[in-house]
Amino acid sequence: MFELHHEQLDEMNFPFFSMFPENCCQGASIMLGMLAEFFIPTCSVVIIKGSTRGFDTNYHYWLTVDGRVYDLTLDQFQSTLGNKFDQLRRPLFNSPKHPLRMHFFHKNRFSTIDAYLDFCDQYTGAENGLKILQFLARQLTQVRDISLEA
Repeated sequence: MFELHHEQLDEMNFPFFSMFPENCCQGASIMLGMLAEFFIPTCSVVIIKGSTRGFDTNYHYWLTVDGRVYDLTLDQFQSTLGNKFDQLRRPLFNSPKHPLRMHFFHKNRFSTIDAYLDFCDQYTGAENGLKILQFLARQLTQVRDISLEA
């Protein structure tokens, strides 16, 4: 859904989505977490910010839903880390472990709402963040309705 609608999301000023999946792991992970909690209220979602060790620190975001790992932008690392790590060719869904867990060694964990509010404060503003979330929820609802009809 993010890849399909990344141009619309970019037009809505959803930061960094013009080059999906590159450099938009934070927004994608947070929005997926918010949508998971909306559509599956009983699930437990944690947003994870991993960082590398050493002087040149890099960050990456992913999430867990009920303890399973989801990373919608994992494939952005195939060209740079694919020779060191497996499973980087496509997004990651429902995995027991993150394939880059040793690369992004230091991890901070956030509740979905805390991560969402920080993201809105830093990048989108509350009103635009809500518009983006509503747009994504409508897109998911349409996909769900089409699958139920089939």
